[in-house]
Amino acid sequence: MPRFEIDDLAVVDADPVLTRQLLENLIGNAIKYTATGVVPRIAVSCEPTGDGFVRVAVDDNGIGIPAGQHEAIFQNFHRAHAAAGYAGTGLGLAICKRIVERHGGTITAAGNDLGGSRMTFTLPILRGGVL
Repeated sequence: MPRFEIDDLAVVDADPVLTRQLLENLIGNAIKYTATGVVPRIAVSCEPTGDGFVRVAVDDNGIGIPAGQHEAIFQNFHRAHAAAGYAGTGLGLAICKRIVERHGGTITAAGNDLGGSRMTFTLPILRGGVL
């Protein structure tokens, strides 16, 4: 059973269905790309950027993203771990990028201190929805 740590989150000015899909894709990947025998740990944190947006980070203790692929994973049909036997179409993160960009935000991928991945995206804060 995955373990979650979720900080207080801001209320964003974004389509709720698309925002749900964004989070489902990111959290689903965090669970899916965890080594066999390892309990998935996912941490979701949030901070205002100061320019009307909020930065949300989804950290995991998964297998990480291979070097040189941190930008490519957001392209259609790119599968960073296809040879390792993980199922998928390579569209999930491309969809995430389109959702975030549709709302005027950005999305990036990096490693983290847990040895896994950190997916960071920005969305506009709903007026009065600041942490």
